[in-house]
Amino acid sequence: MITQIKKTFFTGLFVLIPILVTIYIIYIVVSFADTAISPIMKNITSNITGKELYIPGAGLILFIIITYLTGVVASNFIGKRLLLFGEKMLKKIPFVKGIYSSVKDMMDAFSSDKMKSFKEVVLVEFPFKGRYAIGFITNRMQNSEKGIFCSVFIPTTPNPTSGYLIMIPEGEVIFLDMPIDDAIKYVVSLGTLRVEFEWKEKKSSTF
Repeated sequence: MITQIKKTFFTGLFVLIPILVTIYIIYIVVSFADTAISPIMKNITSNITGKELYIPGAGLILFIIITYLTGVVASNFIGKRLLLFGEKMLKKIPFVKGIYSSVKDMMDAFSSDKMKSFKEVVLVEFPFKGRYAIGFITNRMQNSEKGIFCSVFIPTTPNPTSGYLIMIPEGEVIFLDMPIDDAIKYVVSLGTLRVEFEWKEKKSSTF
């Protein structure tokens, strides 16, 4: 009886934790946006109506607009140059550079451009024979004597933004019929996520 109650409790706990964490993160973003931007909104409404008005959610809407405009600026040549200059300045500030670099690396790792560099999901013997790790092929190289080598990125868990890059003969790689998104989720979940995959028939590489 006690065992069943504990099992049921932990089942509910594991269901609620991701939901509560998601809600908490959304709450932090909304609160931060309102706290940081509401003074601006009050000044605007004060100039227009003569009274300071608090509009719930207005800070979030303004934050979304600013984020979009930042994306527009970052998409053109001049904007990119300005952002690079700003990044160089931030990376010269002690403590700040560590936080900024860590967050930036994490965001970059999951950007669409970086995800496109992950071509296939594979299993490789790592860190030694008889032990296997999930990896992503990022490139292939042809050697006239040794044949084809695969560049395989092996992510760490639960933070897949760091990991190891190894070169391994293509013949020693086990190709998996698994979507890249599922493989990343599996790594992040510490292997607790249930995923299904099959060995994929290897196709001959062309250069």
